[in-house]
Amino acid sequence: MNSPTCRLFALVLGTFATAAFADSSGTEKFGDYLVHYSALSTQVLNEQMAAQYSIERSPKHGLVNLSVQKVAADETATAVAATIRGEAVNLTGQKTPVVIREIPDLYVSYIGLFDVVAPDTYTFEFSIRPEGSDKDFTLRFNKNFVAE
Repeated sequence: MNSPTCRLFALVLGTFATAAFADSSGTEKFGDYLVHYSALSTQVLNEQMAAQYSIERSPKHGLVNLSVQKVAADETATAVAATIRGEAVNLTGQKTPVVIREIPDLYVSYIGLFDVVAPDTYTFEFSIRPEGSDKDFTLRFNKNFVAE
């Protein structure tokens, strides 16, 4: 999708981090909905962005960025609000809740913060219910965190 919202999501991701997220970002389709996601260490956030959203920059904290869009019959995508709950699980099975909050902006986007002990690989699982939908969707993805 090359919609303005997708481009805006990519722009926001670019402002959140100065590193690439090839192994931890993507888009999943659930029926008429697209979920864009990424995960990173808060250590890579630029100082201004971290301060604006009250995020502590630290190698001990991770951040997930999520956006949900509804795709119309003409293939245009529009950002929608959603209820999102989730957790991160490391390789030894330790679960860490991901505290989700909406970030105020021109479109609907969410960030989630969680504790990280690097190096480790975290599996994320989110239950997402877009506004207006009668069902939840499950998003799963992995992210390798390296020691800084």
